[in-house]
Amino acid sequence: MYKILVPVDGSEPASRALKEALALAEGKKDPEITLMYVSPSPVYFPYYSMVGPSLDADAKEVEEKQGNEMLDSLIQKESKNSKAKFVKKHLYGIAAQEITDYANDTKTDMIVMGNRGLGAFGQAILGSVSNKVLHLANCPVMIVK
Repeated sequence: MYKILVPVDGSEPASRALKEALALAEGKKDPEITLMYVSPSPVYFPYYSMVGPSLDADAKEVEEKQGNEMLDSLIQKESKNSKAKFVKKHLYGIAAQEITDYANDTKTDMIVMGNRGLGAFGQAILGSVSNKVLHLANCPVMIVK
């Protein structure tokens, strides 16, 4: 089995990365594409706890619903035209760390991701997720512009 991990966030670069992953999968025997969405954990937003613990639960519920809807939609759309097996993964935390930890733990053969996501403000503060993944991953990383 050839495992490809594609982190997605609804951005155009992530969509292009998925197309590249699908093309790569066509040339592999028994390909598996994992679509991953990483939600920021409420623990990273200290103002949530000032309002009350119920906001943490509400925020997580909304993130869970939105993330899973996006992943389900992508899998439904792309599985029609691909021989690849699709897996969805929704995690919480710091995106680059979650992506690389998952890839390393599951012995992913390749990570294919967009060069920029939806979080331009976060990139300015924290640095590029794709750049961090490139340096932390133990497998090849393809960054799609």
